[in-house]
Amino acid sequence: MNERLREGLRKACSKLKGFEHDQAVVVAPESRTSAPVRIPREKGLHHPDIHNLMPCGEGAGYAGGILSAALDGVRVAKEISRLSQNDAN
Repeated sequence: MNERLREGLRKACSKLKGFEHDQAVVVAPESRTSAPVRIPREKGLHHPDIHNLMPCGEGAGYAGGILSAALDGVRVAKEISRLSQNDAN
């Protein structure tokens, strides 16, 4: 997989002007597959058995693409913020 990723990045660099940069970082390359499983979560978005785990996005089985994964992430982030505010009060 590493060699294929390197090969793909080399090809992208040769075809896309400005794609290659000395300070570029590959953070999370997207695969072409979706998760075959769904990590369980309850109504409050928490995993039923693991404290403070809030599965979200495509990898957890709660989205089917970039936009729906982003929206699920926003939903989880809002819940984390709400819980943090409640803990502070």
